[in-house]
Amino acid sequence: MKYSQKEGSKKEYVSRINRVIDYVKNNLDEDLSLERLANVGLFSKFYFHRIFKSISGESLNSYVNRTRIESSAFFLIHHPKASITSIAYDSGFSSPAVYSRAFKARYDMSPSQWRKLKCIEKSKICKVSSNIGQLHSKNCKGTDKVTLYIDSRTQKPIWRIKMNNDKSLDVTVQTMSDIHVAYIRHHGQYDPHDKQLFEGLFSRLMGWAIPRKLFNPPATKAMTVYSSGHPDTTAAENLNVDVCISIDKDTVVEGEIGKRVISGGSYAVVSLTGATMEECGKAWDEVFNHWLPESGYQPGEGGYYCNHLNDPEQHPQKLHNVEMYLPVKPL
Repeated sequence: MKYSQKEGSKKEYVSRINRVIDYVKNNLDEDLSLERLANVGLFSKFYFHRIFKSISGESLNSYVNRTRIESSAFFLIHHPKASITSIAYDSGFSSPAVYSRAFKARYDMSPSQWRKLKCIEKSKICKVSSNIGQLHSKNCKGTDKVTLYIDSRTQKPIWRIKMNNDKSLDVTVQTMSDIHVAYIRHHGQYDPHDKQLFEGLFSRLMGWAIPRKLFNPPATKAMTVYSSGHPDTTAAENLNVDVCISIDKDTVVEGEIGKRVISGGSYAVVSLTGATMEECGKAWDEVFNHWLPESGYQPGEGGYYCNHLNDPEQHPQKLHNVEMYLPVKPL
């Protein structure tokens, strides 16, 4: 009995700290003072610093500053028309000078140098892929990797990305509603192909949801959400990933189970059927490296996520059927 109470207490602490982490990510340009964040986590402000570090492994100030800098680094790459000054303020820094000092301390270069370096890297990737695409092109005029179509049935645009294996990806932009989810979070380094890790996370989530009759597919969505850092900007030990199921907004959660909202809005959507994990990862690369620069869109605020449409363990070849969602907004 004592062990059970101890485990329950630890899970409640984790859940509250996750709530604070989610609040920080969604409110970078607002007041993220100790008092405000302690209130979000329902802790005393006098002990909150110590509690936050004991659970997350990182001090509160370090987490807030790192998240602001890494968010700005991502926007410097993918919002090429945004000024560095506006990115500094949108990321919660008091002035461009303060921002530049913090950025250089993190990445050992100025924000403008970072943007220039990453743009050169992206340009090289696109050029190499384009050259490869030319070699494999058979029945298409020109050498463009991304082609825009208007669907004759829906009259909506579809972008088709030519792959190097004679396959293609279709990208659409859809307006999504808010999705309320219950989640379990993994903090730290992980391999997106780690089958054992994700099976374990989903098993724990389902162990909570199924007895409460909260998992009822296909109405219930099972998702993986990547919203705390990006491998381009975040050290591996600071990455987070959530496994989630959709829930009614009034659902009560407890212990290690957190509750959050995936914000609605415009999302670039890619559907994959019968895909390997490697092909799913390649699809993300194609969207970022080729579709975004030609689409007239840029990444929006919020995390990207996958909606899992099947259990790959039940597929004859262990393949995945997924929908992949990236928040976007006009350039």
